[in-house]
Amino acid sequence: MTRRLALTALILLLAGACSESAPSLSHQLVLGAIYPLSGPQAQGGKRELAGVQAALRVSGADVRLQVIDATTPEQASVAVDRLVRDYHVPAILGTYGSTLSAAASARAEELKTVYWETGAVADPITVHRHYVFRTVATGSALGRMAVTFSHDVLVPGSHLASPRAVIVRVDDIYGRSVGGGEQELAQSMGINVVDVIEYSPNVYDANVIAARLARDRPDFLWDVSYLDDGVAIWNAILNSHVTL
Repeated sequence: MTRRLALTALILLLAGACSESAPSLSHQLVLGAIYPLSGPQAQGGKRELAGVQAALRVSGADVRLQVIDATTPEQASVAVDRLVRDYHVPAILGTYGSTLSAAASARAEELKTVYWETGAVADPITVHRHYVFRTVATGSALGRMAVTFSHDVLVPGSHLASPRAVIVRVDDIYGRSVGGGEQELAQSMGINVVDVIEYSPNVYDANVIAARLARDRPDFLWDVSYLDDGVAIWNAILNSHVTL
């Protein structure tokens, strides 16, 4: 609800600003949108775009989304150029994925165009930026939530004197943001992170990850993966009968 209200407020603000600018034959506001609508992150990208479209309907504003599909950081950056150059959008929404957002938001900042992140959580996306905004939690905050839950709820119930944890994280800006938050807080809370298993989302072997996890013998697993990766890794862990 908070995210929808924030997006609605942005749309109304931009609509008001545009109405005070130079006269136009049309009062319709055109906003850019960049999401992965194909490829491995398509499911999440389509759902997030649907949320944006729902917020537009709630706002009642005369707004048209110019949507561009982007599945790589390079495509996301080029999409920003195209939206600003060809469609003259005052703001861009996107992008679900942190690697895409890092590239798109950086380019929008260079072009002094408002960029409203609707889902990506990697911490650096909004650091030292004047034109980039978001309402979702940062990756490090999500990581700290996982550690806090383990410390406050799971550890007391398991009566562990020296709890051990393993972090499995995707090797990109998203994984490092969430995993970094976990590592930092775990140390101060007395949870020993015995291993950090990084993997490439493009080339990885879930069975190898599960075997390494079994050797680590952790009490807790904090998994920072994309949806398909996480399912594959968890199935490998179950098939290997790893006890957590």
